[in-house]
Amino acid sequence: MTSKLKEGFTFLKRFAKEPGRIGSVTPSSKFLTKAMLDRVDWENAKYIAELGAGTGVFTREIVRRARPDAKILVFEIDPALQKVIRDEHPHHEGLSLHSDAQELRKYMTEKGIDELDFVISSLPFTVLPPKMTVRILNGVLECLKPNGHFVAYQYSSIMKHVLKKKFSHMKTRFVLLNVPPAFVYDCWR
Repeated sequence: MTSKLKEGFTFLKRFAKEPGRIGSVTPSSKFLTKAMLDRVDWENAKYIAELGAGTGVFTREIVRRARPDAKILVFEIDPALQKVIRDEHPHHEGLSLHSDAQELRKYMTEKGIDELDFVISSLPFTVLPPKMTVRILNGVLECLKPNGHFVAYQYSSIMKHVLKKKFSHMKTRFVLLNVPPAFVYDCWR
């Protein structure tokens, strides 16, 4: 319980300092985590990227569920939150931590990854500058393998029309048991 309180306090403190960079006041619930990560075909997912890792709620579960040979690119722009993730996974060989999700292709190339199987996103697209959102989504489309999935959550349905334009298929789920409740978008081409 103490680590959960510490994680929540760290998240709240980072949100208070820079609300435009942190999309929520609390880490994702176990219900949102399940809704997001149950979409992944873990048996066949060898290359995974996580965008906007925060305190590493999804990262922790991705590491637990991923194949032993999986390569996981984790993106978190906030240095304090990067430290939380780095401290929790100091010896995981397949995990690499990066700051700018706009540089997805660059880091994939550095790690010898041609295409991604899944991209999991917690990025608060509605508060990011529109040009940044477009660059990130275009980068995701460029980097996903055919039939690769982009799974993202948002606290409103504002992004639904944008994602429908970018991806030919989408399943939506609403997760009430999260603060705040969230829409989960599972998108693929």
